[in-house]
Amino acid sequence: MLNTISSLYKKKIRPYSKLIQAICIPLLALVIPISIGNKQSFCGYVMIIMSSFWLLETIPMAATSLIPILLFPIFGIMTSRDVASVYIQDILMLFLAVIVLTQSIKSSGLNERLSLKIILLFGSNPNFLLLGIMCITWFLSIWISNNASVCMMMFPITVEIAKYLIEINEAVTTEIKRCRQLVTFGIENSVEKIDFAEGQEPSRESLFEESSEVEHNNEYSKESLKILKAFCLSVSFSSTIGGSGSLIASPPNILLKGFLDENFPNNNINFLSYFLYSLPFTFTMLIFAWALLCILYIPRGFSRKAIHSEKIIEKEPLKRAIKRKYSECGSLNWEQKSIGFFFIILIFLWFTRDIYWIKGWSYFFPKGFVTDTTPAMLILLLVTIWPKENIFAGKEYKNLIDWKIINQSFPWNILLFAGGSFALSKGFEKSKLSNSIGSLLQRLMPAQKELALGLIVVLSEIGTEFTCNFSMSSIFLPIVNSLSQKNEIDPLYLLMHTIMAINFSFMLPIATPANSIVFASGHVKTKDMLISGGILKIVGILVIFLFSSTWYQFLHNNSLLLLNKEKNPNSTLTDFF
Repeated sequence: MLNTISSLYKKKIRPYSKLIQAICIPLLALVIPISIGNKQSFCGYVMIIMSSFWLLETIPMAATSLIPILLFPIFGIMTSRDVASVYIQDILMLFLAVIVLTQSIKSSGLNERLSLKIILLFGSNPNFLLLGIMCITWFLSIWISNNASVCMMMFPITVEIAKYLIEINEAVTTEIKRCRQLVTFGIENSVEKIDFAEGQEPSRESLFEESSEVEHNNEYSKESLKILKAFCLSVSFSSTIGGSGSLIASPPNILLKGFLDENFPNNNINFLSYFLYSLPFTFTMLIFAWALLCILYIPRGFSRKAIHSEKIIEKEPLKRAIKRKYSECGSLNWEQKSIGFFFIILIFLWFTRDIYWIKGWSYFFPKGFVTDTTPAMLILLLVTIWPKENIFAGKEYKNLIDWKIINQSFPWNILLFAGGSFALSKGFEKSKLSNSIGSLLQRLMPAQKELALGLIVVLSEIGTEFTCNFSMSSIFLPIVNSLSQKNEIDPLYLLMHTIMAINFSFMLPIATPANSIVFASGHVKTKDMLISGGILKIVGILVIFLFSSTWYQFLHNNSLLLLNKEKNPNSTLTDFF
């Protein structure tokens, strides 16, 4: 009977499952706006449809992102003109500029040189290579925006390193089998039983011929695809974690500082005091995230293979093969020097735009007018003008980048995908659904310090997946402040950890632009983010409780309760801005 039902499902229902979802989800969710009938319910209806379609991939995700353009005007939430204007944002222009620069790096061969160098520094063991990349991205995200650090690390470096690592290890495996006279596989299929015949090791020619074939075919085993997922997710997770590392690292952190200065003018929270607390906190989260990715996505055999291939007969054939490949790259040519120079200039401009305690170069422009996109666009225009070859040596003038190649390789769907998430967040604001949720939360808050923190953290981590971090912070900060005043709880105790929970947007591609950029690589699916991000969120809750009861008590115990409160502690953030 069960076999019959299963067979019937596979033959008659499964082929039409996407169509069934596309019809049933909107019809079932229609109960909410019909029964309530206000703008908030209609916005919630749109959110349910879009979230379900994104999670189940019922229709192409870029097509799902267009739903607000259709439904928001129909439901009277936003006009068509207002909705459409949301789909082109500053961050998307930043993404466009970095993709163009990345393509230039790739076409010049500089990405291969960078990948080989980093592999040589951290070793070919994927676990430690992953840790190295995560540490670099985490450190960058403390000082520059998450989006800039993801764009910097994702495509020009991390993806190429992962692919190159996979190709080398697959080539080494093939060459080991070819060179081995006798190979015995036990039940565990352990690579530690593989040895080279005396005097033999993988040849440079066969090693990298095999590597190029893998890249050409663009076909990877399930094991290799897991490696790609781990490296892509590592950039997203480490940049998000690093975003909690300093007061300038993310908009919610800046918002927190502004809120504290407005409501507690004599507070002792400055760049250094916040950094002393957040640095060990975020580093602990980084280690947990690294361990999680290693457990979920790095196959044990892959790691053992990488370790063993470097230690066979103490000749380190893999490492020496990589060194030979790196030496074959030769000296930097004009094209590589040019694109490398522009890349370094862009990083420098990102770092020096606005330093918290020192006025950066943005000081010379109207406040708030210049963002990370400005220097990115400057470099983009420069690389379209700069010559590909040295014209001073009599070479023919050609542009450093070929825009036809950019047009073919650019993931245009990311513009729609990110625009849809921005439109959904704007709909929350315009329909006042966010305010309704905030009022409900204020009535549910318990008076006990630990219970209040637990509820706030859990709700913050859930809500931040569906609306932008800035909006969540704007909603929660005045509510949390009011709750702390009412129940005589240290405001900083709740406010600081609320912001950290809001920053932890790990689960959905729509949660942050950084997640969207990683998702656009095509190597990560929604379910990958849901599983790994969900586990990491649970870990984040535990780490927040650990640090709030230990390190926080040492640094900031009841610090704001000792200050004179302002007459209007419940003021909203609108007044501040």
